[in-house]
Parts: sequence; structure tokens; C-alpha cells
Amino acid sequence: MVAVTYNEVSFDLPHIQLKGLRGGTPGKPLLLLLHGWLDNCHSFLPLLSEPELADYDWIALDFAGHGHSSHRGADAAYYFVDYMYDVQALIEQQGWQHLHVVGHSMGGYVGQLLGACFGERIASLVTIEAFGLVTGEPEQTLQLLRDGYTSRQKQFGRELPTYKDLNHLIQARAKAGDFPPELAELLLRRNLTHTEAGFCWRTDPRVRTTSPFRFTQQHVPSVLQALQMPVQVVLGEDGHAQLPDALAQWGAHVQQLSVVQVAGGHHAHMQSPRSVAQAIRAHLDTSNMHD
Repeated sequence: MVAVTYNEVSFDLPHIQLKGLRGGTPGKPLLLLLHGWLDNCHSFLPLLSEPELADYDWIALDFAGHGHSSHRGADAAYYFVDYMYDVQALIEQQGWQHLHVVGHSMGGYVGQLLGACFGERIASLVTIEAFGLVTGEPEQTLQLLRDGYTSRQKQFGRELPTYKDLNHLIQARAKAGDFPPELAELLLRRNLTHTEAGFCWRTDPRVRTTSPFRFTQQHVPSVLQALQMPVQVVLGEDGHAQLPDALAQWGAHVQQLSVVQVAGGHHAHMQSPRSVAQAIRAHLDTSNMHD
């Protein structure tokens, strides 16, 4: 991986401070990158080190409660749709138009909602290991509400654990994910802070609480049908097993859809950055031709 040059950036919204990295070529089309659940903007560094994306002005964002971004207030929670609202508030504040969105996993689902609700500002969308929505059944509603409440109550007054052995954390993250230790370390470098007592997580523990609400399968077609921009889905050969089924079930609802498969698992953009960068660049070039 070639070292990529970037600057730390910070955006002060009325309700939250979002941080991230910015690099590429100023004045070129904007590429906004949204990471997955419990990850951070460092997950895109292998991808952004590839030459195919160097002539875009890119911003890799930390979601609220992740990486270096602020945590939500004590009376707030981490609803999935609120991540989308945060990003749209940022887009409106900055006056961005005609931007390209790349999202991995949760970031891809956020990108889909963003493109469906506020697509007039989105020129193209790439989702990596994400398509459709994570859905639940109507009969699960009450159980989800109960579980959501219980999981939140457990977080109140809970002390953050500290860890002495960084290497142990790296090995554990690599084992839990689908990537080697050096990629785990890349993520942990931004997800940890070091104190006198040891290492502790920057990630807000409330991010892990159970969602009290899920979309149903009946919601998905209307979301996908609203995507007017070109959409590319990048799948890892060993990625999440439900995604090919989701594409078979809902792919016809997207007007301009292309699907690419690359080597790797759920974090294929970290494992096969060159292949993913080439696929994204081809998608961006095609999207720009139709502007």
C-alpha cells in the first residue's frame, strides 16, 4: 500500500461534530466515503492509496460515535436513520452539489437512504458489501422494542474497560473481522485512545445497543426505486452471504445498477483495494459521461 497524503478535517454541525480525513485533488469532483458499523474512516485508506481515485477531492468521514467524531448527547441514541440525517446536514451546511458517495456496509445502507431521500445532490452511489436494507418481520416489533430498551439501560453508568496489551486487541479485531492483523491495526489506530491506565475505545459503547426498530421487506422497493443515480454494488467473493439473495430479490427496482465481485470478504475494499478502486473508477467515469 502506497502512503496517501491527507489532512484531518472537522465539521461543526448544530448538534454534533463530525471528523474525518480529506485528500486527493482540490477542485475536482467530491467523493464522500462512509464507513461501516464499528469501523472508522481509516478503513478507506488502502482504497484511497490507489492511483485510480487520486484525481478526486475525497472526504472519508467518521460517523457520530465512531473514530474521532463526537458522541451523541446523553439523552440521544444511535438510530440508523440519524446517521443519514447527520450526513445530509453536513452536505447542506457545506453546500455540496453533485457529489459521489461510496459506502461500506452500514455506510452503504446510509448512502442508499441518502440517495433515495436527497438524491438531487448525489451524482452516483457505490455500496461495498451492502444492498437493500437490513430488515425485520412485523411480528418482531415488540421484542425489538423490549430488547432496545434493555440494551440501553445496561449502558448507563457503565465504566469503559481499559486494556494493557495493544497486540491482544489487534489480534482479537483481526479474528473477529475477516482481515489480517495489519488491517486490524489500521482501524484500531483511530478507534483507540491511550491513557495512563492503558488503551480504551473511542467508540461510543451506545453504538452497540440493539436497534428498537427495523424496516420490513415491504419498505425496501420504494427506497430502491427512488435511486435515480447510477448505483454500483461491490461484493466480496467471501462477503456476507445474504447479499446475492438481496440483489436477486430487489435488484430490478434500481434503474441503473451494476454489480462487481472482487476477491476478499466483507472488508473487500481493504483486502483488494486495487480491484475495488478500478471498479469504482470505471463506475465514476461512466457516471460522469452521463451527467
